[in-house]
Amino acid sequence: MPWQHCQRSGSLLRAPASGALPPQPIGRHWWRLAALLPLLLLAITADAETLLVGGTGSSAPIVRLLFDEFRQQDPEATLRQLAPPIGTGGALKALAGGRIDLGVIGRPLLPAEMQQVGEHFPLADSPFVFASRDGQQDGGFTLDQIASIHDGRLRSWQDGSPIRLILRASFESDTLTLKNISPAMAEAVVAATRRPGMVYGDNDFHALQLIATTPGSLGPTTLGMIVTTQTRVVVLAIDGVAPSLRTLQDGSYPWCKSLTVVLPQRASPLARRFAAFLRSAAAARVLQEHAYLPRMS
Repeated sequence: MPWQHCQRSGSLLRAPASGALPPQPIGRHWWRLAALLPLLLLAITADAETLLVGGTGSSAPIVRLLFDEFRQQDPEATLRQLAPPIGTGGALKALAGGRIDLGVIGRPLLPAEMQQVGEHFPLADSPFVFASRDGQQDGGFTLDQIASIHDGRLRSWQDGSPIRLILRASFESDTLTLKNISPAMAEAVVAATRRPGMVYGDNDFHALQLIATTPGSLGPTTLGMIVTTQTRVVVLAIDGVAPSLRTLQDGSYPWCKSLTVVLPQRASPLARRFAAFLRSAAAARVLQEHAYLPRMS
């Protein structure tokens, strides 16, 4: 029930009416107040449900935008996102332990993982891209060149300035996406981790920050994260094709990162309502406006 303001009239101090009891010492009735306390707390929180969401860092900005749209139909709901991001693995562990209400992860679930969680479905794909703060390369790079950059055979931009590669940890979904491009790329990514002095992004936000601030940087991210965070970077074509929703949809740019929504086995009513909204036309519109291709299911 919403808060109701007390209505006061007349003077602040009034004598009790005839027959009214005088004020009683609070200590004599403390137990009555204690009994009422849970009801008072329930009244305060009844109208405000909070959804606790964790997952891959790249999902956080688009989840916030989607939740803002969701609140048009559920205005009392509030969102809390774990920061720093706990990643795909952390979200799955938190879901299995009942510590978060909903997870948004950066890859499809493995068969063994499905046994530990509840409802799950693909949300959207966004082009997986290589970006730089200021690197210039006419026509972008070929996949062979990107592999050569990782294993150290190609170290310079076309103007001769050094390429400063930004890496992710071996267990991160960006690294797994890279390795899945081809066997040659997988070998090159492993070789990159053995090179001394390499720079690593701790999470999706940190990696994008490094890309945006390091001269000559080159690193992986998604077009959706660039758009939702409004980060100024140079996005490079791969094999002559520029990443976009159009080229992703028509298959000419096949590299993408998928977001998957996962609920715990005992999902809260708010989590179920938000999950249902994520499959709506309104959610699809928000996704498309921010460089995500909806995966309606």
